[in-house]
Amino acid sequence: MKYILTIASCALICATASARDLDVAGARKQEIRHGQIGPRDTLIFYTFGDQDAVLQLNIKHQAGKFTLSGKMHLFKDGTGAEAISKWINNQHSCGLFPDVPKPESTVDLPAEACTVTESKLNAATNAPVSPVTGQKFQDYALKIQLSDLKQEGFRLKGFTLDTGAFVKEGPTH
Repeated sequence: MKYILTIASCALICATASARDLDVAGARKQEIRHGQIGPRDTLIFYTFGDQDAVLQLNIKHQAGKFTLSGKMHLFKDGTGAEAISKWINNQHSCGLFPDVPKPESTVDLPAEACTVTESKLNAATNAPVSPVTGQKFQDYALKIQLSDLKQEGFRLKGFTLDTGAFVKEGPTH
């Protein structure tokens, strides 16, 4: 019985020790608000190169309201920031890099942990226009908040962020 307890304790300690401690203060941030056909939903990627992890945030606007969702992508140890950067590029562009690493696991962040706390129209900015459809967009300043998270395989320190999002002009927004 003593050996079973020791093995179980070791498994719990090892699992806890292998969790990645992540803080965006030390991460590389990449924000995408434009695509090949003009303004798009906002995507924000935080790359934790030394931890082989990527936090992906998606900001959408539907029915007059902004929503924030997120995913944590965990890659094999030793994948490296350069390979992960190519994977990120493929998530928002034309898939330029055919041989990119795939995450070992992807965890959807709980909806209650991802919040848009403020939104304000940037009246001073020129409205971007889609080069394909001619649709005009309004530029909004947003403040978002992520709560502290402890999920399988990682712990993420909570943070707030000032960012932006485009919304189609007209009665649909």
